[in-house]
Amino acid sequence: MGVLAVLEDPHRSLCWVAPAAEGSELATEDPLALDYLSQQVGLWLFPTLTSRSDRAQAFAMVLFGLSLAERAIVAYGAPGTDDQRRSFFERWERFWALATMESRNGELPRGHRDSMRGIRGARAAWRPGNGPLLLDFPLISRQQELGNLGAYLSPLRRAKLLLDGTLRPSAAALEIIDAFWDEPDNRHRSRYDEYALLALDPERRKIERSHANLTLAKVGENSRLTSLTERKRTPQQRRLHEALFSSARDASTLAMSQLVEAAVRGKVTSTEEIIDGALAGRFVALAPELRASLETAKAFGAIVHLLLRAFDLVYDAVSSAGWTVSSASVAQRVFDSSTLGELQAISLQLLAAPEADRLRALPMHGAACLRLAGELRSAAAEDALAALLRYHDAVQQERRRGEGWIRLEHGKLVLLATTYTTQVEAWRFPTYKFPTVRSLLVDTGWLSARSAQAAP
Repeated sequence: MGVLAVLEDPHRSLCWVAPAAEGSELATEDPLALDYLSQQVGLWLFPTLTSRSDRAQAFAMVLFGLSLAERAIVAYGAPGTDDQRRSFFERWERFWALATMESRNGELPRGHRDSMRGIRGARAAWRPGNGPLLLDFPLISRQQELGNLGAYLSPLRRAKLLLDGTLRPSAAALEIIDAFWDEPDNRHRSRYDEYALLALDPERRKIERSHANLTLAKVGENSRLTSLTERKRTPQQRRLHEALFSSARDASTLAMSQLVEAAVRGKVTSTEEIIDGALAGRFVALAPELRASLETAKAFGAIVHLLLRAFDLVYDAVSSAGWTVSSASVAQRVFDSSTLGELQAISLQLLAAPEADRLRALPMHGAACLRLAGELRSAAAEDALAALLRYHDAVQQERRRGEGWIRLEHGKLVLLATTYTTQVEAWRFPTYKFPTVRSLLVDTGWLSARSAQAAP
């Protein structure tokens, strides 16, 4: 008989070794919080959007689902609480995912433009044939957070398409909701509404593949993520572009979307190249505030890949040496004269950036990052190594996760956490939501899909 025992060092003994599944929402932890800081800088450039809100039709889908939830509360005599609204929305999201799968005959390969959040759950629930499909399947773990409502709730509120602090659509969203299936001159739209409302019946575990001469495949064809472009829904595309860009409540989102659009039309697509071109006077005229944000984004982005690369090299050196190694040897290897000179120069640029104080004032990690830059601007190799590990330790403490993964003691580096996997793909310039904006401009008809295909 097995006996349970308390592990003295669980962080050394327990690890997750299975690879992340296709479509997984999981991501390797960022040891230096640079991804978090990049997202904050991206928020200065695009205050309305998040990196997860990259499909225009998903905005409409969430708005329609929340509107449908209000109708379901009345139709099924349910309490008018946010918990109930979320429950009804999740049923709608599962129904919509099944309809998308049905419209593609179950074929949605990885990377397809119709592949939605929870694609693995939808694939598992969908079956070929004519029989009914289950509605109460697990679409995605923690569906409220990782599904479409969790991804699009904040930008919908920032765009004033939801009433502040609620899950209820605002008056500004009504035209988008009313035209979700098609334009008002389509007399058959009510059948789509009836079918969708039927799927929200709390007593119903399955949904038939047709209702009132309307098939589930047709529902998916008219509502899947590519439906705006495939069906040439120009008026709906304009409504969504107006809501997300033209009528943005901030001064930056529309200007930045016009910058991205002009750059892509000029065959410039990578984030770093767009920023460089914009600062050099190409594409569009920049307001002083936007120029300041872009100069800061350029300086911060320049240091990101060097810091991540340095940390990963240090981690790999300690790990491959059997979890303990001389700090001096690692410092000289990782922070060679070329790397050190580049770090010193880039640190000076970041400290002098127009919005460095704004970065420093962020509630998490900003002050520690600028402090690291201050230490690196004139550091020798071993000092740079010590500063990097102090910063990593500060990040972990701000996250309330104890100390850092590598301890420097008595001239030795000691590995404390063995579950991190270094990622070369992370050693690059941050995207700052530029791919998100490109995707939305394609969905709303402002850019062609071919012109927007490019590196991040």
